[in-house]
Amino acid sequence: MTLDDVRTALAATGFCGIEVEAGVAYARTAPQAPEFRAEATDAGWRLVLPWNVRPPAAAIEDWNARMGVARIQLIDGEAALVMPLVGPGDLTRWQGLAAEAEAHFIQWRRARRPAEGM
Repeated sequence: MTLDDVRTALAATGFCGIEVEAGVAYARTAPQAPEFRAEATDAGWRLVLPWNVRPPAAAIEDWNARMGVARIQLIDGEAALVMPLVGPGDLTRWQGLAAEAEAHFIQWRRARRPAEGM
């Protein structure tokens, strides 16, 4: 896939706020949703939804055991949902996974309030 293919597939799948900068495509699942990115790697394209929370290790293990290739990873110490983007059909699955991950990210952030005073 080329960057133009990715941008076209994002638009065709109904994502919004699509922008391309420095070889990376950015988009949102809905106008109020956080931004995710599609980026090229040595292994191919991947989708990344970063979130400024560090989930409990058990929660990451549980998610990763249930969700196959859609993994929660720690990137620079913070959680991110990461999934390979092999073809346009992966974007439909990404929509649902991103929404579910967002709910978990918010839950994990709220659980940290007593420790962080939020």
